[in-house]
Amino acid sequence: MQVSLGNAIEPQLAPGYSLATERAVRVVLSNGNAVKGRVRVYRPNGRDRLSDYAREPERFRYIETADGTVIVNADHIVELRETTES
Repeated sequence: MQVSLGNAIEPQLAPGYSLATERAVRVVLSNGNAVKGRVRVYRPNGRDRLSDYAREPERFRYIETADGTVIVNADHIVELRETTES
C-alpha cells in the first residue's frame, strides 16, 4: 500500500516538477494509515484541482512528507483531502 523512500529526490526528477501545482494533503489508506504531505498536480491551470489529481490514471502516487517521500498505491486510497499544512 505504501513505501517510504526516505529523503529521495525521485519526484523532483519528473518533467515539469517545478511548474506543477503543489497541494497539501492528508491521504487515508484502506488499512487505516494516514499520510500527510504534499502532492504535485501536473495539469493545466484551471484543471489542477485535487479532484483532477484523484482522477489521474497513475497507479502509484508520490507524497512528499516532512520525513521524506512516500509512494502509495492509488487503489488503496479511501480518502484524499486538501489541508492547510503538510
